[in-house]
Amino acid sequence: MKIYRKLWPYLAKYKYRLSLGVFLSIFVSIFNGASLTSLIPIFDSLGTGENYKFQIALTKKDQNLLSEHQSPNQLSGLTYWEWQFANLKEKTNAELAEKKPDDLVYLFCLIILPIYFLKLLCLAGTVYFVNSAGLLAVKDLRQALYKKLQVLPLNEFYREKTGVLMSRVINDVDIVGKVVSNDLKDAINDFFYIITHLIILLVLSWKLFFLLFIVIPLIVGPVSTFADRIRRTTKNQQEQLSELNGDLQEVISGIRVIRAFSMEDKEAERFFKVNQNLSDKTFKTHFYHQIGPALTELSGSVVTMVFLGIGAYLLEDASFSKGMFIAFFLTLIFLMRPLKQMSILVNLIQASVIASDRVFEILGRDVDIQEPASPNPLGSLTKGIEYKNVTYLYPNTDLYALKNINLTLPKGGTIAIVGSSGAGKSTLVDLLPRLIDPTDGGIYWDGVNAKDLSLDNLRKRIGVVSQNIFLFNGSIRENIAFGKPNATEEDIRRAAEDAFASEFIESFEEGYDTIVGERGVMLSGGQRQRISIARTLLANPEVLILDEATSALDTESERLIQQAFVRLYENKTVIIIAHRLSTVKIADTIYYLENGEIVESGSHTELLQNANSKYKRLYDMQFSNSN
Repeated sequence: MKIYRKLWPYLAKYKYRLSLGVFLSIFVSIFNGASLTSLIPIFDSLGTGENYKFQIALTKKDQNLLSEHQSPNQLSGLTYWEWQFANLKEKTNAELAEKKPDDLVYLFCLIILPIYFLKLLCLAGTVYFVNSAGLLAVKDLRQALYKKLQVLPLNEFYREKTGVLMSRVINDVDIVGKVVSNDLKDAINDFFYIITHLIILLVLSWKLFFLLFIVIPLIVGPVSTFADRIRRTTKNQQEQLSELNGDLQEVISGIRVIRAFSMEDKEAERFFKVNQNLSDKTFKTHFYHQIGPALTELSGSVVTMVFLGIGAYLLEDASFSKGMFIAFFLTLIFLMRPLKQMSILVNLIQASVIASDRVFEILGRDVDIQEPASPNPLGSLTKGIEYKNVTYLYPNTDLYALKNINLTLPKGGTIAIVGSSGAGKSTLVDLLPRLIDPTDGGIYWDGVNAKDLSLDNLRKRIGVVSQNIFLFNGSIRENIAFGKPNATEEDIRRAAEDAFASEFIESFEEGYDTIVGERGVMLSGGQRQRISIARTLLANPEVLILDEATSALDTESERLIQQAFVRLYENKTVIIIAHRLSTVKIADTIYYLENGEIVESGSHTELLQNANSKYKRLYDMQFSNSN
């Protein structure tokens, strides 16, 4: 099937577990068939007189072999084993001939008990090996999906809701997981169960067996009838569930804004509509999931009753005994369960096909940032960084974010990028750690193209302090040490002191073990920023990017953070992005961006001396307003 073909690369890693599970499943079916056929002598013996003798039938070939050869010594190959088997049947018949009917019942009951025990052991082994192989494969699939999300282009995350992507990793993979673990085990068991039971039916009565194949379409018909409907309704349901996840994630993230604008009722109404659509689609999906197996069971019951009548008629034939009739009838009834189960499995597979398509759609997406085949082992920066003719187009458009950018950042130097919103400042610095790659041109570290450096080598050189601070829902200690997990307690405390964060941290009852909440919600903006600076200080990068790092802070917090920046700048190559020009005066060179192009550059003093300078106009505007 399509889903198992897609998942085979993940299942193949555990093929020995899977193969052992399949092997044991064959024996489950064999033992099940053996227990059924063992009922024949029991039912034949019940209610018979003392003269009844149960005998295993000897074929004409068996009789000829035994009469022509007193021993197998002159025989070889297959004929040797055929003689041995015929001899075993003859000796068994001799033993059975001495048994009374009641003794036969007790004997075969004792034979059936160990068969059931062996069947149970094999079934437990099948469950363990097949389920574990499936679950391990799903674990690898989820891990592969997570790794893929780590390297997808940034615009993919801007384009899709977070909740939708989370639904792919959690809900869709979970649906696939059920099919390749528990449902795969059921499918294997049911397959061999059906095969062995059909063989039993063929042996018991070839006439009834071939008649069965005429009416089988009545059993499997409902499955094919509802398969397409199930696929459509399941797809709609899963898409609606993803939308619900996305909306819920937005509401939780934006709860402050929702309450500030008193939009609770409006958002509740919007959620109600999405939730109602999900409920309707879920009801349809569940309805079709149930009606298919129910119709299969109904048609199977009709077929069973028909065969019951035909079997009763065949009892008039001396070759078709009462025990054979009951065994045939029970086998046919037991065959209905796996057939019904297979129809349910088809429904589940339809659901999982949609989920797997959504999962593999993400796994199949192109990755725009590629690791070099042979990375350049560049050491510490000695000269500097240079942007050469760098152009960047927004994905799938003809719109320029940056156009023909040329600038130099010498080692230990500081440059500032200023300009109005949308000028391309953040895009310019996103290129440095290769969060995105330029459409044309290149960025060179000591003359080495950034694309020739490993991503790990490149990104560990760069530290970012942004206005959009992200703290993890863990302790202050864990957040400071995020970029350097093996940092000592002394290193963490020194970084906090240098970031002017130790005072407020130690004022908390739990100190460095204080949990900051999701995205650091338990801390103020200034406190979060100082934790972010401490994190960067501890990582000790060569290059530092300050992206509007103080734009959202009050005066007191900005003063403390500016003091922390003095320590942060030591022996660093620095890029400052700012709207507030008070933070860029220290820069060796200031670049003014407009519509993705550098229109001015120079030091703070040089740019102010030019009466027509855009930088001067922006500077005068800000400081005249502040005055």
